[in-house]
Amino acid sequence: MKALRLLLALVFAAGLWAGSASAQAAAGTPAGDLEALVTKIKDKLRAGQDTPEALAAEIAAFDSLLTKYSGQKTDAVADILVMKLSLYLEIFEDYAKAAEMVRQLKADFPNTAPGREADQLLAAIEAKAKLQDTRANLVGKPAPGLDFTWASREGLKSLADLKGKVVVLDFWATWCGPCISSFPQIADVVAHYKGYDVEIVGVTSLQGRVMNLEATPIDCRGNPDKEYGLMPAFIKKHNVTWTVAFSTQPVFNPDYAIEGIPHLAILAPDGTVRHTGLHPAMPKAEKIKMIDALLKEFGKPTPQA
Repeated sequence: MKALRLLLALVFAAGLWAGSASAQAAAGTPAGDLEALVTKIKDKLRAGQDTPEALAAEIAAFDSLLTKYSGQKTDAVADILVMKLSLYLEIFEDYAKAAEMVRQLKADFPNTAPGREADQLLAAIEAKAKLQDTRANLVGKPAPGLDFTWASREGLKSLADLKGKVVVLDFWATWCGPCISSFPQIADVVAHYKGYDVEIVGVTSLQGRVMNLEATPIDCRGNPDKEYGLMPAFIKKHNVTWTVAFSTQPVFNPDYAIEGIPHLAILAPDGTVRHTGLHPAMPKAEKIKMIDALLKEFGKPTPQA
């Protein structure tokens, strides 16, 4: 998944590079015309106009530029198509159309740098689309199982042990800065639901190292007990007030369509997934609304406002 995220970042960066690198390019050149178009798109995105309908004129402009420079099979012209597919990939998340444009890139610009990367990019997009389908199909279905080899809560061996509660799963790792920076928001939710049928579990897996405990990473390769043994100190240092558990499944769990952490999923008391792909730092009111709705659905008390 790391390679996938890198590829997607490179695709979008390629489109942005085409604009920034051509800042001094003359109008009437592929780089100059693309720069002008990118500027218009950026202005609309800043204004919240981020749908195909809102950007219809700019999308048509890509095609006009490709027609205008159809006789030039250069990297600069290929960048026009790269920027268009980047828009569909990163902003619209329309993987089918993005894949179609990658095939066009390969066919029309085979001897350019972007064209030579087309096969690798297509594979990444197809993997991304598969993840999106998996995530969509999770909602309303029984949560994929999790088996715990170590947990800060005594006796917790599997996700099934928590059935009957609203379960908030926060997938994280010690090396993940955004995960740790969101700990205060998680603690806030923990405090809000103290004494209620809500369980927050920080799910990680063996990483072979522990970071953000001492000044330098602690090597734990080949020594799971060492990694488990360091967790109580990590929990204390970072004021973790919820359950932490190591799963046998990887933290980038394909069953939960996890491609990046932190990743939050919320399960109903019947063990079904109701929300997934959330960020723990999302507004507290939004998290409470989701959790309270599940408590009420199953006839369980909610905290007073």
